[in-house]
Amino acid sequence: MSSDFQSEAALEEQFMRKLQSVGYKNIKLADEAAVLNHFREILNERNVDNLKGQKLSDVEFERVLNELVGSKSLFEIAQLLRGSDVQPYGKIVITRDDNSELYLEFFDGVDFSHNTYEVAHQITINAKYTNRYDVTVLVNGLPIAQIELKRRGTDFGEAFNQIIRYRDESYRQLFRFVQIFVVSNGDETRYFANGDGKLNANFMFYWTNQNNEWLNDIDAFTSSFFDLKRFHSLIADYTIFDNDQSRMLIMRPYQVYATEAILLQAKENPHENGYIWHTTGSGKTITSFKASRLIAQKTNAEKVIFLIDRSDLDIQTAKNFNSYLPNSSSSEPALDRTKSTRKLVEQLGSKDNSLIVTTIQKLNNAISGDRYKKLLESFHDKHVVFIEDEAHRSQFGEMRKNVNKWFQNAQHFGFTGTPIFAENVGPDGRTTETLYGKCLHKYLIKDAIRDHNVLGFSIQYLNTIKGHDVFLDGSDEVSGIKVKEAFENEDRLKMIVQHIMLNHDQITDHRRYNAILTVPDTSMALKYYHTFKELDKNNNFNVTSIFTWAANENGVREKQTGDEHPDQVDELTSRHGLDRVIDDYNAMYGTSFSTDDFKGYFADVSKRMKAHNDRTPKDNIDILIVVNMFLTGFDSPKLSTLYSDKKLKWHGLIQAFSRTNRVEQQSKPSGNIVTYRNIKKQTDDAVKLFSAGSSKYFFVPTYEDLLSQLENAIHDLHQVAPTPESVDKLHNIGDEALKDFVLAFREVLRVHNRIRVYDDFEWANLEDFTDGDMQRYRSKYSVAYEDLKRNTPEKGEKVSFLNDIDFEIELLASDQIDVQYISNLVKAIDLENAANQQADVHKIKHLLENADNPDLRLKANLINEFLDEIIPKLEPNDNVSSELSRYLANKREESVSEFSEETKLPEAVVQKQIDNYEFYGSTNSRELTKELNEIGYGFKQQISIKQRVTNFVKETLRKFVMS
Repeated sequence: MSSDFQSEAALEEQFMRKLQSVGYKNIKLADEAAVLNHFREILNERNVDNLKGQKLSDVEFERVLNELVGSKSLFEIAQLLRGSDVQPYGKIVITRDDNSELYLEFFDGVDFSHNTYEVAHQITINAKYTNRYDVTVLVNGLPIAQIELKRRGTDFGEAFNQIIRYRDESYRQLFRFVQIFVVSNGDETRYFANGDGKLNANFMFYWTNQNNEWLNDIDAFTSSFFDLKRFHSLIADYTIFDNDQSRMLIMRPYQVYATEAILLQAKENPHENGYIWHTTGSGKTITSFKASRLIAQKTNAEKVIFLIDRSDLDIQTAKNFNSYLPNSSSSEPALDRTKSTRKLVEQLGSKDNSLIVTTIQKLNNAISGDRYKKLLESFHDKHVVFIEDEAHRSQFGEMRKNVNKWFQNAQHFGFTGTPIFAENVGPDGRTTETLYGKCLHKYLIKDAIRDHNVLGFSIQYLNTIKGHDVFLDGSDEVSGIKVKEAFENEDRLKMIVQHIMLNHDQITDHRRYNAILTVPDTSMALKYYHTFKELDKNNNFNVTSIFTWAANENGVREKQTGDEHPDQVDELTSRHGLDRVIDDYNAMYGTSFSTDDFKGYFADVSKRMKAHNDRTPKDNIDILIVVNMFLTGFDSPKLSTLYSDKKLKWHGLIQAFSRTNRVEQQSKPSGNIVTYRNIKKQTDDAVKLFSAGSSKYFFVPTYEDLLSQLENAIHDLHQVAPTPESVDKLHNIGDEALKDFVLAFREVLRVHNRIRVYDDFEWANLEDFTDGDMQRYRSKYSVAYEDLKRNTPEKGEKVSFLNDIDFEIELLASDQIDVQYISNLVKAIDLENAANQQADVHKIKHLLENADNPDLRLKANLINEFLDEIIPKLEPNDNVSSELSRYLANKREESVSEFSEETKLPEAVVQKQIDNYEFYGSTNSRELTKELNEIGYGFKQQISIKQRVTNFVKETLRKFVMS
């Protein structure tokens, strides 16, 4: 364990010793040149047979670096490192000086022992600024993990910001291979994945043991995380590539342990099923993807079938499936979203596709009819492994029974966030355990909230029936009260809508986030919708509704009403009512949907809920009224609030609540639940059942607790800066004084952000602090932040520690229409529906026309050209992100070529100047002068062209990237 007074240097020495004890060789590498030379030596040694005694020449090594890094993104480099499913090796091909081809292997993704593991510390990189990296872990000479060590008590946000600053200032060449960052102060340790663009400090993860117990101490963390075999598996096996967003994800420990438990069961007990209980929002889909791929690669299963429920499959979910999984050998997407059963049968019969993703509905069709029975008879006895996502919903019906009868030698693995137990069992009496057998791994909601992988809940129970002591939930039998009539009373509905309208801005941080209102049935959904229309005469709120009706799918009465009013669904009224809702929707957003195109309407609603941005209020849905749709399987960090006027219980309650608790930024501290029925007992029972008897972490602090915290934070602020005006003097005193103010007011912001969601909160409840004081302090805080950004030191100057302070500026700022936002919109363009595609393109162009962000204005013409030239040519299964990257790369090459012709400078020289500026912050004047002399330019011409080169390089580095 670390001493209370352990210095950063002592912690570094302790960490280095621990790494050596688990198998890493200590190596001294002073600078970038030493790293390059060391990698070259190892590359020569690893490929001695292919090199045939002739080591790489300087020119050949330059070609190696170009193939490894070149102009590749971090995402592309990470993929290159791992190879493919079929050949999981890092390999490149170069041309030798004698024009022969040479294959070079630089990473073995199969056998961890076929790689070399080393550790170096205090590598110094001289770039725009001089950066010295604490500890670097190398695999085969490549920097793979970067570790930043801090003194005890240092804020982790500060360590995160320092790593990002290092990455942006001095990572080039082989350091672009860094896959994982680790930060530690000895007692607390976190890890996170590298990637292109902005990284979010909210996604620094704990490492744990199999029982989800934190391994925070640096020695315990190192013994487990940096164990050679484990570390290799994290790089080789437990990485996910999101091709749609061009980002790499390193799996979290519980995901790794669950995948390994499934793989072990599949290998050692192929005739026994099992299930994974991982709470909703913890990334079950990623875990199930990885498990299915590894079973397909590492076991003798004839087929691995990833089975999902069609009702969960909106367009975005389908994109996620195809984004995470590779194309089949025929280059078709992993998930075939057509209704063609024949394609599924062809996949089953093909020897090329060991992994198949399909819906339970399509598989049931294939085995139920006579058409394909003969083709599928052989599967009666073949060993097939089923991975079944959301097992609490889709696996309990007749279709599952049919699948079991047909695939008699199958093994089933289920994933669920809310298992079925005896307490919440359905009419058929089957529990998750009776269906799947043993629970192979657990990660409960209390674990996820503790680890900050999901948020806790702020719950307010509001009584809406006055004059009675009893607080009703809508199902109680109370003498003298007609319960159903009372809950559907028009005055009551108006009172609830008025409460929502009055408090919605406060609870959603001025509509930075959106909300769902859930009700018992379609009749109530329509009543609420029309009540909003009646009371919101100025259309201040964008409100809509979505639900299915009886003719649309089997079992809709149960899906829409649950146990409450199964006799109330009126098919005619429901569909006609929804048509009127959709008419209003079309008028509001310029779309053209109807119930005949319900799939398109569903997709558009889902997309708007996920793309919510407070800078584009006309495009947002503020409140979505639902019955059961969107209460399971819908993930959107922009959804923060659930208004509930229905009876919820057991898994339905946890699932509904959990729509609101996805982690986003610091401005979203909790999932907010406002319930207009008394479901406190049902809530307590559900929490107890699905948290193994513990409610710890589930609920955020009470209003009273937060009020006390806010008062204390304000007192501490006044000790540093008694008034907002007094902050000005701190700028003259120095950085330490300014730091004290930043930390004190940041705590006020943090606590206020949590207490504001409570109806009880009013500024009048505080002594000596008003809303006006808050705004004036905010202004001073923003000035401190902006001053810091403006006063970025020049090359060689000392960087202030304030540069790494986490200001959590998102607590102040609204959403921005910036390059990242537009990039996300472009990547999400609907390629399946022409009308939706046109609407998406129109929205992006409108935002570009009004852009006030300088970087965005610079790229506006490029993006518009991409929308006009490329998007119309894309097929539904094309990847917009990849196409955009390819387009920008081509345009950059064209731009370099044109500039080369204009200046007569060779393209290679121009590109080298770009690389030099990107790393060192300046062009290489000496090399440029040499080239200009050779071309024959005079002195005055050279001055002019040098300036043109600098301007071109600066613009190129800003213009042709979308991050």
